[in-house]
Amino acid sequence: MRCFILTIYLLFNCFLFSQETSEYLGFIKLNDTSLISYKINFTVKADNILGYSVTDIGGAHETKSTIRGYLSKKDKVITFKEKGIVYTKSPITTDDFCFVNFSGKIKKTGDNARIEGVFKGLYDDDEECISGEIRLTNFNKITKKAERLDKKIAKSKLIKKETKQKVNLVKSLDSLKLNFVGKDEELSFFSVDQHIKFVLHDAGKEDGDKINLLINNISVLNDFTVTQTKKIIEVPLDKLKTKITLKALNIGAISPNTVFLEIIDSKNNVQTLTNLDKGEETSITIIRKDFN
Repeated sequence: MRCFILTIYLLFNCFLFSQETSEYLGFIKLNDTSLISYKINFTVKADNILGYSVTDIGGAHETKSTIRGYLSKKDKVITFKEKGIVYTKSPITTDDFCFVNFSGKIKKTGDNARIEGVFKGLYDDDEECISGEIRLTNFNKITKKAERLDKKIAKSKLIKKETKQKVNLVKSLDSLKLNFVGKDEELSFFSVDQHIKFVLHDAGKEDGDKINLLINNISVLNDFTVTQTKKIIEVPLDKLKTKITLKALNIGAISPNTVFLEIIDSKNNVQTLTNLDKGEETSITIIRKDFN
């Protein structure tokens, strides 16, 4: 997944800037030359930026954070800081997270505009951790390029039919908008609320997927068949950590066992999709930030 994202960036080296809600995809380049996939989604209002970032998209340490910043249309300067974690797959503690503090320039204008700059990584206590560069591409621009490439591939006589059926760049890009959780993976979601809504349903064709669902090791759904009708569960956050475990009991008519999940609180709606074989399980831990 990570290599695919970086390849997309190299193929679509064109940038777009907008004052409205925008989504950008690209990479972080660390000073040791390592590349990490990176995405931001933000809205600009009165020169102020508000949105979120996603680091290591599809990777073992995928993390979504809120961002706040400033955009100067006159000087074509954009700055933002990651302010807190929404969710992460990383097993390390929140004290170890290195938050991006970015400062960059919007180069050129219109469809040819590009955003490039440097960042300094800081821990919560403002101690410096790591630094590097960030380069991003407007997601809509990438999608248009992918659509044109998909058409060229479909018309090509040099590519086998079987290969054409497997290649769909637009569909692959759409999949980046979802967070996938697989076998033995744990997603940590951070909230300040006293309860959250946990919603599950079949996002595609109903194929008889069955699951067990446990909250803090207590059975909530047993031998439950997932359908397109949403099942909504109110989950109280009366502990520092509340663990939700989902176990696949079969693979239904279409492999694997996939369940569309939503975790909703007053500030965030995190959407994720399970990807499990029979007998496998995954878990989501809700961490209450202000728990005393």
